[in-house]
Amino acid sequence: MEMGVELMNRVNRSGCGTFPKPAGRAAYGQPASSGAAKPRRKTAWLGLWIILVGPFLGTIDFFIANLAVPVIRRELHATFSQVELIIAGYGLSYAVCLITGGRLGDIFGRRRTFLLGMAGFTLASALCGFAPNAYVLVAWRMLQGCSAAMMFPQALSYIHVTFSGAQKRLAFSLYGAMLGFGSITGQILGGLLIQANLWGLSWRPIFLINLPLGLITIVAAKALLTESKADDAPTLDPIGMLIVTLGLGLFSLPFLEGREAGWPWWAWACLLASIPVLALFYRFEKYEVGRGRTPLLQPRLFRDRGFVVGMAVTCIYFSGHTSMVLVLSLYLQLSLGLAPMYAGLALVPFSFGFLVGSAVSGKINGLLGRNALHLGALVLAASLVALLLEVRAAPGHETFVFAFTCFCYGIGRGFVTAPLYNTVLSGVPAADAGAASGLVSTMQQVANSIGIALIGAVVFSVMPRHPAPADYAHGFLVSTLINLGMLAIASLLIFRIPKGRGKDPGQQTESVMEA
Repeated sequence: MEMGVELMNRVNRSGCGTFPKPAGRAAYGQPASSGAAKPRRKTAWLGLWIILVGPFLGTIDFFIANLAVPVIRRELHATFSQVELIIAGYGLSYAVCLITGGRLGDIFGRRRTFLLGMAGFTLASALCGFAPNAYVLVAWRMLQGCSAAMMFPQALSYIHVTFSGAQKRLAFSLYGAMLGFGSITGQILGGLLIQANLWGLSWRPIFLINLPLGLITIVAAKALLTESKADDAPTLDPIGMLIVTLGLGLFSLPFLEGREAGWPWWAWACLLASIPVLALFYRFEKYEVGRGRTPLLQPRLFRDRGFVVGMAVTCIYFSGHTSMVLVLSLYLQLSLGLAPMYAGLALVPFSFGFLVGSAVSGKINGLLGRNALHLGALVLAASLVALLLEVRAAPGHETFVFAFTCFCYGIGRGFVTAPLYNTVLSGVPAADAGAASGLVSTMQQVANSIGIALIGAVVFSVMPRHPAPADYAHGFLVSTLINLGMLAIASLLIFRIPKGRGKDPGQQTESVMEA
């Protein structure tokens, strides 16, 4: 985080002349515009730090609740299915609402939508903290996920329409660093709050801590965040919103709940039903365009090869990574015998590496373009091979080499994440920034669920019904081999992305990055 702050300080000291024009290029015959007066440089960077609190809090709440599951189940007398919904309900409502949340920012303004999402997230956090039983907690967690989906994509669209060139890549790097910092904070803070048992509230402070953070952010956003929305703001597409929400819900629910339930008939029925529903959504959006109306998601986005291939790489990358982290967490706790809090601390080198890699990835992306993704994939692959060899050589023992390799893996992930966002979104018109950002975030979340469900199923299938500590080490090795194969596929797909996408014209870097 200190590196990210230092990079921002360098930006403010670099003395660049005027703030760059909005990032969107004229595409599809449409001039790119943010729909707002160009903010001054200092105000724009302050606004970025404020709006990044949304992804930060959203990431924390993915991690922090996982560590509290045993305590919540015991104190609320919850069943296993209820506990699963406490986690999965947040992820499901978040995933299905992201595209809608992004489009609302295009229509009504990104500042206004961010404020509404942050207010809803803060209120839902308070309601979760005071939930009297598991049923109520599940309901408020779903409201929390919907609110997170309103504020999360505003950060990506804000970066896309406010910055350009090297400043844009630096902003994406800070976005990635904030996600890394959120994962560190969630892993450590969850264990510390539960162990501290503040005021005898047990698990409840993991949600109540969002109240002061949310209120401070709302006040700061109202004072400092400038408004932006698409020129000729599109109209609301309620039918499209309803169809895509239904389709994504049908598609996501089996991956969130199906594996734990043994893949019952309803899981397969939901998956099959999601295909015609999502196809209907695409045809309806084309129909809306044909009638001269503004759809929720522009079909023209799917004629952009860089966007489509980048989305496929995003799905492969996040599904592999998320499943690997899950299996790694199981290895730390059930093979190495670490308590949840210490397992979270053991993952800090990985998270810190992600933060460091994200902080420098903008410079690399500007110099290498799409090849920055190949560099990141290479670092990830080398780290995975090193982890595989280390676990085979010393199963059941955590060594310095293991921790250092986790740090290197985090750096590789940082090298990939921010340039991947920049690569996917760099050709998108500013008018579609919110919807495209929501779609990218949706793909990331759905990929997380798919990776955990499918790769997790493969890993657990090679383990006995009552696994011993060594079996979890074996499961981690299997997960690592699968991830290496997925990285190879993603690396081949990257060659299909236009070569100069995300790269500085003429390989020139603006003075902000040369400081």
